[in-house]
Amino acid sequence: MLYYLNNDTNKHYIFIHIPKNDGHRIRIKINSDGQNYILARFWNIENNIDRAHIPYLLRNEYIHNIHPDCIYYAYSRNPYDRLISAYFYLNNKDTNKDTFNDFCKNVLPTLANNFNFTFFAKDIHYYPQYLFVCDQDKNVYNVRVDKLEDYQNPRKYILSNFYDNDSIQIVNTIYEKDFLLFNYDIITNI
Repeated sequence: MLYYLNNDTNKHYIFIHIPKNDGHRIRIKINSDGQNYILARFWNIENNIDRAHIPYLLRNEYIHNIHPDCIYYAYSRNPYDRLISAYFYLNNKDTNKDTFNDFCKNVLPTLANNFNFTFFAKDIHYYPQYLFVCDQDKNVYNVRVDKLEDYQNPRKYILSNFYDNDSIQIVNTIYEKDFLLFNYDIITNI
């Protein structure tokens, strides 16, 4: 999460950094814009929370006195590409299709049982994107969420090189709300 004031527009913004959505590059861009004055920035892990990825729901625990007209925004990414990126990031770039599919079938469903508002640092990269931008009722309406693909060129993967039909169905189920809320196509067969 990054809270800043844009001196040109005199507006306050909070960028919600959803993991594996090019947030590091977006942070650099915000920081390098001479019109932006950083009010609060977060990084590192503290009390089992990855402070770089503070969700909308927890914003008031980390930032006090948020401007009442603050604009909240984030970027979504295609859930299929995002999961591959997260897996490789956390598994030392292991690009083996068999180990990735094994993860999707045997580990991801177990992790998904804990996808709630705890936001544990060790699993944060696999959390569904909507959880970062929703309120306590799991509604998204105070945060503008744009597709990353419309603004930057995140890495796109050839999905058949990573998923099989069984793993794609598991991903469709776990990330269904991301596909629907952020308007990404759901694939049923590879």
